[in-house]
Amino acid sequence: MPIWLIVEEETRIAGEGAPRRQLTVLDRLTRNRTRTEALAELDKRARRHHPDSLKGVPYTVARDADGTFWYLPKSGKPHSSCALRLMEEIRR
Repeated sequence: MPIWLIVEEETRIAGEGAPRRQLTVLDRLTRNRTRTEALAELDKRARRHHPDSLKGVPYTVARDADGTFWYLPKSGKPHSSCALRLMEEIRR
């Protein structure tokens, strides 16, 4: 039975330092779900999600070919970005 993780990946730009990448598990989908069902859950979650790193910044949401949702600032200036993606947990 696969366990699917909904993961938020934020890349933060702070001052003149190098961008910092931060991963956070937002949800574990533990019921027996297919990848298609898990992607549908990711879609629901992504439509309600508002990244902390983009509060107060106009942004757009785009979906990648693999199902990843990207939250991208609308301005041309460098700014934080965020991705919401589905990952399968592999137990060791």
